[in-house]
Amino acid sequence: MNKNLTPLGHARVYRHPRTGELVVDTDSLRRTQFAGADLAGWDDDDIEGFDDDDLGYDDLGYDDFEGHDDDELGFLRRDPERRRGRKKRRLGRRRERISRRMGRKLDRIDRKEQKLEQTETRVEGMPSGWGATAVSDSETIDRAQGGSASLKIRLQHDFRATDITFTGSAPGALVHSIFFGDRSVWSSSDGIDAGVFAANGFMRGLLKGQSLKAGLDIIVNGSLPGPGRFTATLIGLKPTLGGC
Repeated sequence: MNKNLTPLGHARVYRHPRTGELVVDTDSLRRTQFAGADLAGWDDDDIEGFDDDDLGYDDLGYDDFEGHDDDELGFLRRDPERRRGRKKRRLGRRRERISRRMGRKLDRIDRKEQKLEQTETRVEGMPSGWGATAVSDSETIDRAQGGSASLKIRLQHDFRATDITFTGSAPGALVHSIFFGDRSVWSSSDGIDAGVFAANGFMRGLLKGQSLKAGLDIIVNGSLPGPGRFTATLIGLKPTLGGC
């Protein structure tokens, strides 16, 4: 430290954030017992032409430096605009966190509701919003030699098939094909005895998973060896709330 300096006391000293220059707050200057004392036997009066006012530091402060003012030294007096901007960004980040948190909660709620819809209203394997139903048709053949029969069932509602039976058909009745609209679900050129579709037959569940919209036709083709009745009954589900 240069010993040829006159101690003035203690004051707050700041560093400019951009230029790095030191700024002394003269309003906070506090003189001590050494303030103003001569060092090494000289004082400022001993220097020819020396005057305090010549340096321009008679009222030292950050306003005395060119280009320095309160607005540039943000740490002395905060800029309201910067403070508002910082607050706005902080609030924005908080809203984003809340939005993400609420989004995750809503996703969990949706998944729980979907699981409840799939499980809580199921009765004996029946999906929610659907009820059991049956549709049927029959045709009587009077010819002694029998012949072919074609049943057309016009659906009044959406339909999901689970099974089909030909109970009530004349003995020896054969089933040749089953159509859901224009879609062939099952066919056999030679035909299969309707008895295999009985309650204890191995063809049970043949139509499970097949579905058709309301207003379309289910067509069942068969034949009889003689006079008699050809009947088909389809068991399935119809919507109680919505559609297929």
